[in-house]
Amino acid sequence: MSANRYEMLLRHPQLLDQHTLILGAEADLPAGWTALLRNSGARLLSWDWPTVQQHQPLTEPQVRFALPESRDLDGVKRVILLWPKAKPQALALLQLAATEARECWVVGANDAGGKSIGKAVAGLCEQVEKIDSARHCVLWQLHLQPQAPLNWLKTAQSFRFGDQAYLTLPGVFSHGKLDTGTAVLLEHLPAPAYGKLLDLGCGSGVIGLSMKARQPALQVTLADIDAFALHSTRLNSARLGLETEVVASDGLAGISGRYDYIFSNPPFHQGKETDYAFARQLFASAGPHLTRDGQLWLVANAHLPYEDWAAESFSEVQLMAKQQGFKLLCLTGPR
Repeated sequence: MSANRYEMLLRHPQLLDQHTLILGAEADLPAGWTALLRNSGARLLSWDWPTVQQHQPLTEPQVRFALPESRDLDGVKRVILLWPKAKPQALALLQLAATEARECWVVGANDAGGKSIGKAVAGLCEQVEKIDSARHCVLWQLHLQPQAPLNWLKTAQSFRFGDQAYLTLPGVFSHGKLDTGTAVLLEHLPAPAYGKLLDLGCGSGVIGLSMKARQPALQVTLADIDAFALHSTRLNSARLGLETEVVASDGLAGISGRYDYIFSNPPFHQGKETDYAFARQLFASAGPHLTRDGQLWLVANAHLPYEDWAAESFSEVQLMAKQQGFKLLCLTGPR
């Protein structure tokens, strides 16, 4: 992640006051940012759990973790959007902003579409103006056209696995389709008959929920850092009539107790950069969260050196399947 978008806002402190709402996901904070936010009275709403954690000691209502809703715009005159990498998500957030706040500012990183935001938002705006370019970012001012209230459910796309359909909101990994890695895991891994199961980095929840649907005796917890993913999972759990626990957690940091099974399709990108931190931290920290005979299952791109890293923390690392450029690993015996 990069602090550049916050640094752009540090160049324009006049935009932040008690009537400003910032929508964004960025956990890398530059010096001076938290103080500016606190002193200005502006609010930040993020769908990214690490972003909210990094803003401590600021807490609700000034900094909040949630799926943005119309009620969050009460009393707001100015919205600042930190442009996310998923364009459908960005446009939906602007539609939400336009229901209450006509004045909107957008900060976009150059390597994430920031230079072309003017074209991307043309259909929602009466006027678009480029205000500043610095720190590898562009600041845009938007005069939004009034929009009808946003229903997040109408932005969802669906895919099928087995007899069930699963919804994903924009911005969720593999939006509207079952990704190949998860498909490989589900094809080769039968649902356990009983026990406690954790779906870590759950996305739409398809791994944990499909297991629960096949084996109702399972106690299933689904965790993710992203409020769009968690809301997608809750929608799918309710639609399928499944009783599960859904929690926000950065890796295993927010997880308590021990599990018989941990399943994960760990991310290895932060934006456009390769980042193995999630997987390596998972290997190092999973042991205390597993029962004595517990198993950690994960799917990964075949070229990633996960076996070597996993062997540092587990006595047994088994390759269970290799297919379509992915591999399925089972780890047991934490050291």
